[in-house]
Amino acid sequence: MTAQTRMGGAIIRLGLALALPTAVVAAIAVPDTLALAQEAGTTAAERSDWQRKKCDVYAQALTEILYHVGREGVSDRFLAQNQAFIDSGCLADVDACPETDDDVEVANGLTIATMNAGAASSFSPFRCRG
Repeated sequence: MTAQTRMGGAIIRLGLALALPTAVVAAIAVPDTLALAQEAGTTAAERSDWQRKKCDVYAQALTEILYHVGREGVSDRFLAQNQAFIDSGCLADVDACPETDDDVEVANGLTIATMNAGAASSFSPFRCRG
């Protein structure tokens, strides 16, 4: 088993481990996500509680994934774009393009964590448009 395969498995396990607590918190904190989604703000100051919660889950998941698996192999650009997304209150149209295999594994873990919290897969900034 290669180090890359072990890291990929670790990230997926971490994503799944984050899933239950994240889903429980989301269900308790945001019982009617449809109603809250209709109140969506367009600036960080105007964000709805649901928008804030999704961003908090995303930021926490990124921190946890990097803490458990490290940054080795994760590109600086990918990390910077994810941080820019978080710094914008998760509202900026950021292209966090996963370029390395480790970037893809981090993106997968983040997607699992946010989807388990009730966010759509399109919430994440993972795009490669350029």
